[in-house]
Amino acid sequence: MTASAFGYLYKAIGNPDSLGTAYDQVLRDLFESPLWERGTVESRRVLWSHGPQARTEDITAFHSPGLYLWGIEDRPLYIGKTRGSFGKRFARYIWHERSQCNLAKNFESALVSDGLDGFPAEIRDWYARQFSGSKARLRGAVRFAQEGIAKVWFALFPHDVLAEIEELERALVPVAEAWNVHRGLQPLLNVEFNRRKTKPNSSDA
Repeated sequence: MTASAFGYLYKAIGNPDSLGTAYDQVLRDLFESPLWERGTVESRRVLWSHGPQARTEDITAFHSPGLYLWGIEDRPLYIGKTRGSFGKRFARYIWHERSQCNLAKNFESALVSDGLDGFPAEIRDWYARQFSGSKARLRGAVRFAQEGIAKVWFALFPHDVLAEIEELERALVPVAEAWNVHRGLQPLLNVEFNRRKTKPNSSDA
């Protein structure tokens, strides 16, 4: 997501209806623009497989904190935030060999047919050790595989004020979930994860 898109959404934060309208417009702008190929990532959807190239070509964006959106085609999948930088945060999604996207690609067929059971025991055991038994990231990889990992994209919304990032994420997730529900789409991963936790924290994915 871009800084201007963040500001556009943030201005509507006090009214769920207004925020819903703003979110719908931001999505329309993203969907109507072609997928990123080169240069800055502003207002563009970046295929996950192009992430390393995007990080090289738009260093400024990836050094920023902010909100981010994962999706496929015209379907939002997850809204997340980072207080550090997108470059560091996306190790869990792209850079690491056992990142969610790489796992979805490497075990796609098994995950589509068997869900979490499609992962080898080695992968499940490694994640259990690394993340105190949490399966949130593995579930994210399963969803990416089931949706069609080759077409999964992300968009960045850089912003420098951490308190405003937190505030917008809290307000936007329920509005974004309502957007999906209204169109008969599957729930956001945020909602799936939160149903499995006693203390919701939408950034676990």
